[in-house]
Formats: sequence, C-alpha cells, structure tokens
Amino acid sequence: QNEGDGTNRMVWSSGAILAQALSSNFGRRYLNRFFQRDAPQRDGNEIISIQCLELGSGLGVCGLALAHALASCCINNKSTTDNAKDSVKNANGNVLLTDQGAPAIDLLKENIQRNLPPSCVSIAAESLVWGNKLQSNNFGSDEKCHIVLGSDLLYNTRESYEPLIQTIQQYLHPEGIVLLAVRWRKPDLEREFFQKAETGGLKFELWKEFLENKEFEKRSPCQLSWRDYGNPESEVSNAYFHETTMPVGDTQMSLAKVFEEDNIIESMKDEEYSIFEELQVQVYIGKYNGEKMTSRKRQRDN
Repeated sequence: QNEGDGTNRMVWSSGAILAQALSSNFGRRYLNRFFQRDAPQRDGNEIISIQCLELGSGLGVCGLALAHALASCCINNKSTTDNAKDSVKNANGNVLLTDQGAPAIDLLKENIQRNLPPSCVSIAAESLVWGNKLQSNNFGSDEKCHIVLGSDLLYNTRESYEPLIQTIQQYLHPEGIVLLAVRWRKPDLEREFFQKAETGGLKFELWKEFLENKEFEKRSPCQLSWRDYGNPESEVSNAYFHETTMPVGDTQMSLAKVFEEDNIIESMKDEEYSIFEELQVQVYIGKYNGEKMTSRKRQRDN
C-alpha cells in the first residue's frame, strides 16, 4: 500500500486470474447466490442490493470485473419469468474500489469511466489506508459488505497484516465473504496473515468452484492449504514443488528446480514466466467462523 511505488499501475498475475474467474460462467453463478439466497423470504418488489468493497485495487481490474459480473446477474434475474424459483426482480449492486493516495484514485476513476458497468451496479473509487475508516458516504457508517475483494495484498510486510485484517473486520457482513487471490512470494511470512485472520475469527479455504473449473485447474492447480504452502516441513508441499513441472526452453522443469537454479527465472520467455506466475496463485474464500459470525450478527442487530 505504499503511495507512488508503481505497484498500482500493473496487472499482477493473481489479479488477472481473479478477474477472469469472476467473469466466467462459474464465477457469475457463484455471485448470483448472493441475490438468490434471501429471495424466498422477500416479496417480489423488495430490492436486493449487494454491497462490495475492493482493497488495494490498483488498476481496478478485479473490482471492475466484479461490477460487470454482478450486473450480468442483475440483468439475468430481471429477465427470468415471474414464476421462476428464487427469481429476483429488483436486484442491484454497489462496488467501491479503494487504494491509497490521490494519484491511485485518479487512475481508478479514469479506468471506471472507461469501463462503466450497466446502471444496475454503481461503482466508485475512494482512498483508504488500511486500519482507517472510509471518509465518504459510499457506505453508511453501519453498512457492511457482502463481498470484500482483494488480490496480491500480502506482498509487502507483516506490518500491513493487522490493519488489513482490521479493515476486513470493519466492513465485512457477518454472512459475507472475502475473495482473496494470493500469489505466494514469501510463504513463511505470508502464512502469518492467515494465522492472524483465523485468530480474529476469519477462516480461509480454497475457492472450491475455482479449483473444479477445468481451465483454472490447469493454470493454477495448487490445492495446498495455506498452512502447507511452501512449508518445508510439509510433505504435500514438497511433493507439489517437485512434481509440478513447467516448460523452460526445450525442457520440462520442476518448480523446485526453478527456485534452486540461478538465473532460470530471468531467462524465461514471457509465456513461460506467465505460466510460472500462475502456478503460484491460489484463490481463497474467507468467512467468519460460527462463533464469530454469531457475535458479529449481534453487534449488527443491536
């Protein structure tokens, strides 16, 4: 989240993967559940609105993909017949993209204007330092988000983990989810985020539908838990890095060997490097565990 370090002006592998997943058929089906899960308890005229917050938006690729995917869900729901099961006639969404500093927000606003979703989904951008509160009225002071979105948020240092978790807890709805795409770089360090999150009542597991999709199963196949990934004491992690191979020049090389050999990464062609990056991407779903969910519901209702 360093202002002006240039990281917000690049599309990172984890962000590209997450944006493509959200835009896919299985991604839209997953998002549509947020509109339909409350439909049986509502009358046909009541509005169902999905509130979303993206953290560390960068160029806004993931947030924009989410906005367009939600709009597709809204439009499809409105076009269903009145007698369709769980039909949702009045659905809309609100997506807020955030990053740090005026230059980053100006860039986000420019990208939003170039890629506006249909009118059933509103989208805006605002500066946010993790650990602080939003300053605008995009969300009410007590309003919570059904989806908190992020990609490549753990690359910095462990000092950012506590404020990141605080921000998630501040805005996540008791029954909401965190969609987090991770490109592992320093697993021993990055596992600390998940450990701290779990202590705070947030449990992260791999996105099941993502893993079951044939395209992403090939591109980002790793099914290791965050506890195992890159852990030298984990047999399954060691097996993944020694058994997973990728093309390097004219040969197939294990990920373990790529890391062990000097100058291999620097010598990769662009296509090879993209494969290398995506093999280290995972997408997680974070939710409050049962006890914390109940506590958060009480706080919201009181």
